[in-house]
Amino acid sequence: MSKPIQSVERAMRMLEFLAQAEGAAALGAIANAAGVQSSTAHNILATLIALGYVRRPATGSDYRLGGRILNLARIAGDDDALRRHFRPLMEETARRFEESTYLIVPSGDELYYLDGIELPNNPTAHSRLGRREPLSGSAIGLLIAAFMPGVAQALANLERRASLTEDLEQARQRGFAFEEGKYQSGLNCVAIPLRLHGETVGGLCLNGAAKRLPQRKLVSIAGVMAEIALKIPVADLIIRRRI
Repeated sequence: MSKPIQSVERAMRMLEFLAQAEGAAALGAIANAAGVQSSTAHNILATLIALGYVRRPATGSDYRLGGRILNLARIAGDDDALRRHFRPLMEETARRFEESTYLIVPSGDELYYLDGIELPNNPTAHSRLGRREPLSGSAIGLLIAAFMPGVAQALANLERRASLTEDLEQARQRGFAFEEGKYQSGLNCVAIPLRLHGETVGGLCLNGAAKRLPQRKLVSIAGVMAEIALKIPVADLIIRRRI
């Protein structure tokens, strides 16, 4: 058996310790768990942060598991649990607005339509359920990237445009994103992030005919979607302000 690469082994110990510590721990504790000096632990953690496997909130000193490793855990985990968890939210949103709704999660550099309620009035030519689509070029992709650093890095690698940072920050501040006819002519959509245990795991997207969903209505719907979520105890939703 080949000798393990020391830096990789240490990084794995840190990630395992964070998972065992309920997802958050201080630098000193992480360094002790990995058997290294704090300065060495800091450097390794900085790399893991850059890659999206670890994050450090603006407030507080603890390090936490990042969106990218949580995405890996989701892929290896039970997608049915996510479907069950967010199904009431999708059903109520579809019923309230009489438009199609989807539960969308990141999967590498793609988006996966994990579940959805597709109504007969939806103008799309085919079902999206179970489909994988590019992360780049959609409101839901931008929104998920705004709240998941690992996804943001994947999106940056795909798009490589100067305005991406500004667009991500705008989505982060609003707490929602929308698009008009970008995915398909005559089809508009709005999306909000979905969170579990403080971590973004995907997004809820509502779409329909552009004539029924002008920009003003999309913005209004985003706020109502968040209000629905607060009444159905399935998720933490972020809607900070409206345009």
